[in-house]
Amino acid sequence: MQLPSPVAPAAEGSGAATPAGASSPEGAAAPKPESARRAVSARVLATRLDVVLVALAGLVATVLGRGVAQALPGSSTGIGSLIASVDQLAAFSTQFMAVMGVSTCVRSLLSTMHCPSRTYRWSAVLVCAAALPVIISASSRALPPPWLISLVGLSAALGVAAARPALQAPHSRAAGLMLLAVTLGSLVSGFGRVLALYASHEVEARLFSVARGIATLGLVVDALGVGLAVIWLGRRSRTGLSLAALLASVAGAVVWFGAHGGELASLQGLGGFVSRTLDSLTAHPDPFVAAGFRYFVELFALLIAAVTLWFRNPPGVGETLSFALLARVSGDVPSCALMLMLAAFCAVRASLQPVRPHETAVSPGRRASLEVVPVTR
Repeated sequence: MQLPSPVAPAAEGSGAATPAGASSPEGAAAPKPESARRAVSARVLATRLDVVLVALAGLVATVLGRGVAQALPGSSTGIGSLIASVDQLAAFSTQFMAVMGVSTCVRSLLSTMHCPSRTYRWSAVLVCAAALPVIISASSRALPPPWLISLVGLSAALGVAAARPALQAPHSRAAGLMLLAVTLGSLVSGFGRVLALYASHEVEARLFSVARGIATLGLVVDALGVGLAVIWLGRRSRTGLSLAALLASVAGAVVWFGAHGGELASLQGLGGFVSRTLDSLTAHPDPFVAAGFRYFVELFALLIAAVTLWFRNPPGVGETLSFALLARVSGDVPSCALMLMLAAFCAVRASLQPVRPHETAVSPGRRASLEVVPVTR
């Protein structure tokens, strides 16, 4: 639904200076109250700038808060001031992302309430009302495990409800597939972490092995979601696969340095720091997979998320993939649950965007996208 520009009432009101005897083809009249209300409401809807700011803050908070800040202590001596500065920057980025993300969630909810799916509308309102207070509380203090487990269910419910309208629109189908993959991975990995926590308390070795098996399944789903993002990126432009290959090379080089950098005497401390950072970024319990593959998937996903954010066509799909890659299989982490909710809202907004026929044509030298819409639509 196209919302009128906020300046429309002022443009219409300029007709009051027309002489009384002059005839106007438009019939100069005062703006209707309904149009004025709709124009004002357009100012509270989330814009692309809001979404980009939250995604960038989420990327910085993930790298600093979950990775660098956790691995920096013990890396070297005499870096106490650096550790304090990184901790403060990580705390600020996390708080900024939480405040900005909650605000963007509410504004995105308002902009998608005209979605035809009644299931989505009810789910979006209930999930926002229940999950956002938990996320706000978690940004300032540690919450007990039951509250974090509830975030997994709430964010997954919104993801499933939002995937249906996204899959029904051809131009947002990639966003719907990605949302389903991330939601499934969040549920599987969340169940594995709950089972591992119970097994640790009860000292059940066999049960902990089952939890590691479930974590392995979650990693497979996670890798599938990253693969979907790579396929979408490769089909968006001719250089997409080349860019993905370059990012994969960078991720592989960093993982190799983290594994073998400690063998070099001059870089021993830096290699250990990179290895601890990658270990802090990955979810636990450890699956039955080599640690290098887990680290590669984690780092490669962050790099792909940083790239897909800047793709503007089709509208909303790139933002959905970026938020989904930032959330992935860690729905019990409040910031990741918030990213999954934002991915769901962006997917629905993408499905509601009108697509012009000329946007579906494939230009020479480019591959057909996953979201080709018939010209006769």
